[in-house]
Amino acid sequence: MGAPRQWAARLLGFVVRHAPARSRDWASAMLRELDFIEGDWAALYWALGSMAALIRHAASGWRSWFRGRIPNKEEPMNNFGKKALGVGSGIGLAFLLVLCAFGVQSLLEFIFPSLRQDHAMMTHAITMILIPEVTFVVAAIILWRKRTAVAAGILLFAIAAGAHVAFFLATHSHS
Repeated sequence: MGAPRQWAARLLGFVVRHAPARSRDWASAMLRELDFIEGDWAALYWALGSMAALIRHAASGWRSWFRGRIPNKEEPMNNFGKKALGVGSGIGLAFLLVLCAFGVQSLLEFIFPSLRQDHAMMTHAITMILIPEVTFVVAAIILWRKRTAVAAGILLFAIAAGAHVAFFLATHSHS
């Protein structure tokens, strides 16, 4: 017995030991079928395919179990979850835009080194504050009707970023 066939036997043996009760007979049959597969590598591919099929089978059972366990009266919670995911998506998209702005700022300073010395504050204000904030507002307006939660997330990030800028300017204006 070659190494690939040994790996296949160990893999399917592990799956049989840890398979849910409703899948265990099927997993055992796949392990017995391994003896009839010709070729060590073919046996390993059989074991990997069997493992994938058993995982999908077990996952379908888990999905059914979870669906049966959640009563219908919790339906508003699902709506809340969708809204929370939308707000989180909006915050994430806005954060990605800020990261892109940092990249643009760095690229501009690399291509035009004089910007770093002569016009650093203006370049920073345009690429890091003005363009992202305008983009946040425009995106929120466009998305408001169909994707209100995403638009709210974008606006939430825009307000937090604006507060950050205001705090920064208030604390550094004295120097």
